[in-house]
Amino acid sequence: MKKPTGTLKGLPSNPILALRATELLATGEELERQGKIADAARLSAELVNVAPDLPQGHKLMGSLAMRTGAAEIAAVSFRRALALQPRSAELHIALAQALLALKQPQDALDLLNKGRTLHPNDGCIFRELAQAQLDLGQSDAALKSFSRAVKLQPKDLYSAHMVAALSKEGAPDKTYVAELFDSYAETFDEHLTDKLEYRVPQAIADLLATNNVQTGPTLDLGCGTGLMGAALPQSSHPIDGIDIAPKMVAKAEARGLYRHLVVGDAATVLATNEDLAGPYALVVATDVFIYIGDIEPLFQALLPRLAPGAHIAFSIETHDGDGIAVRSSGRFAHGAAYIRDLAARHGLTIVAERDQPIRLEREVPIPGAIFLLQRA
Repeated sequence: MKKPTGTLKGLPSNPILALRATELLATGEELERQGKIADAARLSAELVNVAPDLPQGHKLMGSLAMRTGAAEIAAVSFRRALALQPRSAELHIALAQALLALKQPQDALDLLNKGRTLHPNDGCIFRELAQAQLDLGQSDAALKSFSRAVKLQPKDLYSAHMVAALSKEGAPDKTYVAELFDSYAETFDEHLTDKLEYRVPQAIADLLATNNVQTGPTLDLGCGTGLMGAALPQSSHPIDGIDIAPKMVAKAEARGLYRHLVVGDAATVLATNEDLAGPYALVVATDVFIYIGDIEPLFQALLPRLAPGAHIAFSIETHDGDGIAVRSSGRFAHGAAYIRDLAARHGLTIVAERDQPIRLEREVPIPGAIFLLQRA
């Protein structure tokens, strides 16, 4: 049997083993595309034993490990692959992602600096470099790297979003946010609640009950697929919703819970759409402000739609500082002082404040909080 022809380097010299390795790689990659991770992982383990010098085998094992949250195994696998294929831009990026998941941003930065020397026109390397810089608190350097990534890859919406967010504090790229959630709409509920252990809607519903909030007409800001609406009691009806992503709104509409649903930027919709004139007794916003950043304009648009004594319940990602922080995830975190100052400026009383993990990210809970404010 002849050794398989092709571009693969590192196949065993034994033609039977080379053929087996080729078959294992093709089948493993196809199983990964189908989402059959456990089956693919078994084949990848056999593959690296049959062909230990084949970089694609270690890369496949690393990719599968990352998908299961096993970042340490992924890092080992990607290092082995990179040692066999040291000029690979893709492997520099993959290993850097594993290092960032392991909270080793300096190691990721050092690796990516080598990668950009080898590939000075690779936008993906600059995008990943910026994330490492941001995790190290180097926001100015991150802005330069994200800007370089956009120049090299003008269709990179994430990098464009990060340029906007870092150039002007709390200013996201709204196109990025809309497309992010539209791409996520079909699997949003299952992925968020099962894999990422998202419990914020129920936590806010419990907070309202604990504080004996008398609900009434409700506005659901960033309603998404309607998870928050489904967690509210019947006394909160009628419920109106706004979301920036059309496909998410379609999912919410299918629940049959909402009176009015509007697609668009929340502050703009509130300023122009009379269907959402209120007055509302309750406003809820779950994981919305983390994609908006500076929420002052939204509060300014919201207040005229509130009834006297109305409540606002929402979640934020938190950080140790006072203002707004831009995370490498593309989301914003708010300091508790920012929320307290915002409430005071708009005549709102903080009724309750509670720590609340937002979801899992790389198998680690994201620190957050939920607030309950009340208008005089």
